[in-house]
Amino acid sequence: MNDNRDNKPDIRPAAVRVRTFLKGVVYYNNRGTSIECTIRDLSDTGAKVEFSSLVAVPDLIELYIPQKQRTYQARVMRRESNEIGISFEDQRSGEARREIDGELTERVANLESELVLVNRLLKQLKAKVFPNEPT
Repeated sequence: MNDNRDNKPDIRPAAVRVRTFLKGVVYYNNRGTSIECTIRDLSDTGAKVEFSSLVAVPDLIELYIPQKQRTYQARVMRRESNEIGISFEDQRSGEARREIDGELTERVANLESELVLVNRLLKQLKAKVFPNEPT
């Protein structure tokens, strides 16, 4: 129980929010819907997200920030015209990898295979176009 004798409210230190101008993508409906956005400020616990127009998003979303290569599970805490304030859900660091991480691993493996094939094709084309150059 909180022993607050002078009847002042509990004051918890706020997470430091940094002003940003980062591009982002908000996902919902099991990633069936995506909306581009701008992250106006960011902290370890949440963010202020701005959209180019008025949008309606559900209470639970994912926020992907390409520049940081991070996806956050988030809860909408505040709504204003074309802006939302979100709180990041617990990242559950001890939990098994999320389904999204598995999909990403598979996509990276596919891209690496494609890159090997493209490099092989490029080498063959160079040999045909420039037959006298060493490979």
